[in-house]
Amino acid sequence: MTRRPTRVSLGDFPTRLHRADHLAAAIGSTDDLWIKRDDLTGFSWGGNKVRAIEFLLGDALEQGATEVILAGGPSSNFAALMAAAATSRGLATFQVSYGCEPAHDISALAATRRAGAQVCFNGSSDRSQMDVDSALLAIERSNAGQVPYVVPRGGASAVGAVGFFAAAEEFGRQVDALGARSGNIVIPLGSGGSTAGLLAGLAANHRPWTVTAVSVSRPPEEIEEPIINTAVTCATLMGCSVRPADITSRLRIVDGRGDGFGALSVDENLHADHVAACTGLLIDPTYNAKSLYWMRSAGALEGPVVYWHTGGALGALDRLLNNQSENHSQ
Repeated sequence: MTRRPTRVSLGDFPTRLHRADHLAAAIGSTDDLWIKRDDLTGFSWGGNKVRAIEFLLGDALEQGATEVILAGGPSSNFAALMAAAATSRGLATFQVSYGCEPAHDISALAATRRAGAQVCFNGSSDRSQMDVDSALLAIERSNAGQVPYVVPRGGASAVGAVGFFAAAEEFGRQVDALGARSGNIVIPLGSGGSTAGLLAGLAANHRPWTVTAVSVSRPPEEIEEPIINTAVTCATLMGCSVRPADITSRLRIVDGRGDGFGALSVDENLHADHVAACTGLLIDPTYNAKSLYWMRSAGALEGPVVYWHTGGALGALDRLLNNQSENHSQ
């Protein structure tokens, strides 16, 4: 019999789902736009990754881990949140990051270190190398007598996806109360764990909502299969039978990378400023700025449309400070 993952309660759920008329006016995509406020999940500075961390941390503790090894770039909101959660539960934390030590301050990296995590840079420009090096570090730590729990980039494992399986159930109760039977969810897509869990939960509960995932990191054709596999495995962990076809029928992946991961064009940056001014939302440069820019560029979307705001407060702060610094230097 499959053991359901253990959950450590961290966030404040359900997060709000409400009409977003000001956002609709700012991006011009639909008149029937709603927003799911996972920027307000309640643990530390919040964000959608709190949902995954509740189950990843629960699984680590259930397995008797003494420490957590993370794969995450220096600007990873997930890595910083996971470090804060793990160290608060007495687990030593290591973060393996790509590249070299940044020349400028990054809020997420500072938060990771402030939580007590040790950060090492592998010198590689290939972000996938972080997962390889994390596995090697786990072997080294095991040989030293520790019990490491390895977490992939973005927490994109089947266990981490369970957090968004639960989010799909939460979302279903909210739309039932509103009388909205079907529609389209738009969500930023990075490592794919959140999207996979959401799709698994929608499919398992027979919700006829589709998910438009705006890929900000990888080519759509590269990330589709991992999403499907993670979704199916996630559903199995929750005691549900979901076929790959149940996932693909609900999934649409679009390319929102633009100039590259975490790199905003002038137009994308100006659009993020415009949305923030019109709505009061914090817009990070890596995920939400690119997803909202894609929505504006896509034109009219058939409603109801729910935009799933994933948070990224630390990245939003860095974007604002960088913009301010550039303005002062001109």
